Amino acid sequence: MKSPYRAVLAPLSALMLLAGCAVGPDYVPPSLHSSQVPSSFGEAPAGLVAGDVEVAWWRSFDDPALASLVQRALAANHDIGIAAARLEEAQAGLRESRQAYLPSGGPALGYENRRRSEIETPPGQPRRTESYRGAVDAAWEVDLFGRIRRSVESAQAQAGSRTALLRGVRAGVAAAVAATWFELQGIEAELAVVVDISQSQRNSLSLVDGLLAAGSANEFDRLRAEAALRNIEVAVPELERRRAASVNALAILLGETPQEFKPPAATPASETLTVRTIAVGDPAALLSRRADIAAAERNLAAATAQIGVETAGLYPEVQVQGSIGFVAGSLGAMSGAAALSGVISPILRWSFLDTGRVRARIAASEARAKEALIVYDQTVLRSLQEADDAFKAYGAVGSTLELRLLESRAHREAARLARARFSAGEGLYLDVLEAERSDFASRRALAVARTNQRLAVVSIYKALGGGWEICGQPDQDCGGADGKPNSRLKTYFAKKP
Repeated sequence: MKSPYRAVLAPLSALMLLAGCAVGPDYVPPSLHSSQVPSSFGEAPAGLVAGDVEVAWWRSFDDPALASLVQRALAANHDIGIAAARLEEAQAGLRESRQAYLPSGGPALGYENRRRSEIETPPGQPRRTESYRGAVDAAWEVDLFGRIRRSVESAQAQAGSRTALLRGVRAGVAAAVAATWFELQGIEAELAVVVDISQSQRNSLSLVDGLLAAGSANEFDRLRAEAALRNIEVAVPELERRRAASVNALAILLGETPQEFKPPAATPASETLTVRTIAVGDPAALLSRRADIAAAERNLAAATAQIGVETAGLYPEVQVQGSIGFVAGSLGAMSGAAALSGVISPILRWSFLDTGRVRARIAASEARAKEALIVYDQTVLRSLQEADDAFKAYGAVGSTLELRLLESRAHREAARLARARFSAGEGLYLDVLEAERSDFASRRALAVARTNQRLAVVSIYKALGGGWEICGQPDQDCGGADGKPNSRLKTYFAKKP
């Protein structure tokens, strides 16, 4: 005697053999034309050479305080913590989408107490009946046209995009810490200039007071000297405000409150001209390293897979439902072959009346894929633009710094000679004021130029997209959001039932 399920299992086996196909376009990574990706960065400014880009680039500054700040930020920054949480969400979604390959369901227990009407009750049967049911129910979708497969592809690509975005946030945080630290050092250098020039102005004022007492100067010279001193001192409040803002920015980057954060001592940089040699690689390496390009490519893959998900709506959906267990009229009868019950039920659903809606969703998904491709191309072009802008800026600030050094030395010597001549009774005090004013302006401009040079180096590494690779080292903590404020989040989850 043939099994009653053979007529069902035979066609199901055939469907399983067909389940490997998937409708919709197969994803092919976009290829970049030679016109989009040049073979080199062109004529680079002095100091930029070909070679492998340094991974932990902030260590090349030989600044232990900076290296410590970057390491603390990678471990405690909240933006990194947010990006890591979003990656965890995407990975959980990927695991959920893969579960669609497996049957769903589980144990089912039921009890029914029914009273039938007289017209429903067969002759000789009681009107009240009881039934007990204990079974395992299951349902499985046969992925005949690849809806599940495309959904998994989309979820996997989205998780890849979140991974790339996390890398980008880590690289951005490292660059932000370095830039903020150099800005803070630059402000300290400007404050040091103000202190030095202020002392010089006080000496000049004392000299004028002495000459005034001796009858060799007049009140007008004394007032001019005092006004020059106050003009220097008035720069202090704004510089202190900027210093506090930079310290607060560092605190946020490190995941700490501004009120409790204590930055390391930011000593002014030396006044010597430092020409750095930076290995920048080539455009192809740049594009493979940039996290935003990787994220855009994964978004394109997800959008392409989503076309297949929507296209599967044009075809039938095949599902198999089954159950095996015991059904009896009393608990005592819930054992034995007489109570054994089982069913297997293939179901075919085809919403052919919704074809118009499905095709509209397909068109929308195709438009989103087209948008994702354009965004990818735009991201590539912008990355090349950012790199070229950073290289040109580095060359410009290097030339500016060299000229500022020469200018500052000339103004400083001119101020010294003007004071010496005036002390010897030669020249006018107006010459001293003009020379000291020029000396102050040139020394502040030199401090700004030195800061701009360091910021230009940071911009180069940021444009190159490097820094996140260090997070692959086993001894490096790059989880983010491990600072003191995050303890509240850990406590919150610990209290959840």
